[in-house]
Amino acid sequence: MQEVKGAEKGPFIGPDWDIQEMVRKYPSTRIVLDRYGLQGCGGPEGPKESVAWFARVHQVDLDRLLEELNQAARYSAGETGQVSYLSFQPEDTIYQPFFLTASLLAVAFGAFWGAVSLALMGITGGMQFGVPYGWLLAHGQSLLGGFVVLMAMGFAYQALPRFQQTRLPYPRLAFLTWPLLLIGILLQLSSHFFVPPPIFQTEGVSPSLPALVIGSIGTVLQLAAVSIFLFIIITTLRISSKRGSYDLLILSSLFWLALSSVGNIVLFLYWGTVTDSPTFVHRVGSWNAPFRDIQVLGFAGQLILGISLRFLPYAYGLKVPSPKWSKVLLIASNGALLLMVPAFPLYIPTRNPALLVLYWFGLLTWLILLIGHVRQIGLLGRPQETDRSLKFIRAAFLWGIFGLVMGLFTPLYGFATGQSFSHNYWAAYRHTLTAGFILLMIVGVSSKVTPILSGVDIRSSNPLWTSFLLLNLGNLGRIVGQVLMDLPAMTTMAGVLSAASGFVQWAGLVLWADDLWHTIAQGRRLIPSSVAEGSASEITPTSRVGEILDRYPESLNVFLRYGFTPLANPVLRKTMARVVTLEQACRHHGVDLSSLLKDLHDHIRGKAPTQ
Repeated sequence: MQEVKGAEKGPFIGPDWDIQEMVRKYPSTRIVLDRYGLQGCGGPEGPKESVAWFARVHQVDLDRLLEELNQAARYSAGETGQVSYLSFQPEDTIYQPFFLTASLLAVAFGAFWGAVSLALMGITGGMQFGVPYGWLLAHGQSLLGGFVVLMAMGFAYQALPRFQQTRLPYPRLAFLTWPLLLIGILLQLSSHFFVPPPIFQTEGVSPSLPALVIGSIGTVLQLAAVSIFLFIIITTLRISSKRGSYDLLILSSLFWLALSSVGNIVLFLYWGTVTDSPTFVHRVGSWNAPFRDIQVLGFAGQLILGISLRFLPYAYGLKVPSPKWSKVLLIASNGALLLMVPAFPLYIPTRNPALLVLYWFGLLTWLILLIGHVRQIGLLGRPQETDRSLKFIRAAFLWGIFGLVMGLFTPLYGFATGQSFSHNYWAAYRHTLTAGFILLMIVGVSSKVTPILSGVDIRSSNPLWTSFLLLNLGNLGRIVGQVLMDLPAMTTMAGVLSAASGFVQWAGLVLWADDLWHTIAQGRRLIPSSVAEGSASEITPTSRVGEILDRYPESLNVFLRYGFTPLANPVLRKTMARVVTLEQACRHHGVDLSSLLKDLHDHIRGKAPTQ
């Protein structure tokens, strides 16, 4: 542990100090960390990380942070013992229900049902139409509209206010988006087993009206959840005085998410009301590509770029790109999407090859951006810090680059195989981006932040090598198997490979989800039950002055009447008052404790506590 040069006589907290050890020894330092964005993360004693790491991730000047930490530590020197949350709020762990539900949805249905569908398609040799298309829509929406969005919401609600050094606005409204989105997804998924009808097995089947109604309600609930999410994130950025170069990229990704949610309502009805296969093929051919591009590149892709700008360089000590690079990402990625999204719907009725060239140019732009981004942040170089999560993140970007290359080679592949369009190759290309780029990025970031948020030492966590190998091998097997399905001589072997690959990838996801659940449960055990259940309203000699003022702001007048004039300073109320008990304060100021307690109880009797 390094000493701070020039520091006054005291604890001499240095940049290499472990946060948990520091907070355990000097509880008042937690207040300083909370002010810069810690706010409940990491359990009662904070994350198992160094002070320097915290300063880098939260973009706080290290010298200033060390000065404030040493001041706080000198104030409470000797006040050791069990640490409790000083201002615990339910939103301090808001990521947990989103992460837990998202992982359960992916394991229990999304990835599992995708593996089942892939196995049936591979065994029957009918890769594109071997199962009712509603099954594939249910699989795709459960992962892109459910799993990815739930993980994004949990991370954004938890991390963005802390990155912006503010509090999450409207926390109850934020919690409401969780059941809204989950119920909406489940309603739509159940409906997809009836709409669109299995037109490739039986022509002329009428759509199920109850399924259409239930599914439509589900899509509307999803839009409501996304709209609230967008409002809260915009409000968070607006109320914060801190501005980042990644802000507009995050907002842009949320715009594409909102657009995809509106499109989900329209397309659910558009695809679900057909009664014959030619009409269905025409509708899917026209709108499936732009819909997935909006979800995969517009929402998820831009969100990954934005988060990697703000998080990766500081979490791992990588290169920090210039602010100009964020503008390049914003303008070029949106420009490419504006070319790609209308290309397919316009091409289907016109058959104008120039429109496909526009789509191809959009893919090329995204490929250049991903390669440039990897170089800008030095992702493949030597980071200052590394852990179990970095291999997933590196692999994610490599899969993203490989997937875009596959997309660019679509015309050449069709020419080489004598096909105007290969469903097998296109599905393999899509899976490279979704199960490679997006999924591995989510697994990597969550494997990094979940131990930090839970107060668990990531260095002693499961390295997740088995999960890493299974996810990558499963993805590779799926891609190779689907492409080989276009070769008649390889159909049987390719079908078996494809069928097995889905379950291999699912097993890797199960191992990640199990670790995530275990880590969150381990973190919850660090929180005393009295904290988890909320503070008691009774004021006792051991109550913290700051907690009393938080719960009963009107009690400030009582303290001032007894001579606690420093509490008139709002800064001291938010810092030192949070670590001093009522008994300590009275002893320091020579105030009779029993008289103060009686006046406090008399003053707040009959008044509702501030929530």
